[in-house]
Amino acid sequence: MDLESRLRLAGDVPAVEEFLSPTAGRLHHRDQDAVGLFWVEVQPNNGERAAFIARIEWTVYPDRPPSLVFVESIGVSGVGAPSAWPGANGYRYGSNDVCKPFTAEGQRLHSEWNSGPHSWRSTGNPFLYVVENVQDDINRVDGRRAG
Repeated sequence: MDLESRLRLAGDVPAVEEFLSPTAGRLHHRDQDAVGLFWVEVQPNNGERAAFIARIEWTVYPDRPPSLVFVESIGVSGVGAPSAWPGANGYRYGSNDVCKPFTAEGQRLHSEWNSGPHSWRSTGNPFLYVVENVQDDINRVDGRRAG
């Protein structure tokens, strides 16, 4: 990741941490992780359900959407079992991707998203935008899991 991406990403991280805090969610970046790799614990608004762990990896920030998959625990590089994935539309554990406009995988699958309302938005705080969308999607299904 280039220096400009690192600086811009570092500047946007505090807002993501602040957003996650009230719901007991957490943002993790370990010393051994690549610069653009983060682990996000997303706690459903139904506090009775366990948190999801999203692995979010940025390559060029904020100009490209991140790769986003769900894993069973922080530090796991492989894609998680179906039970690690939310049961929300577009969260496809069988294909190992989140087919949404705010992910690299979704943008790669849908060339029609390169323009119009589904195009990647690099303005504001894109990291916060991604995490807010994930939180909203998980809350919409009341924290249910795919598997």
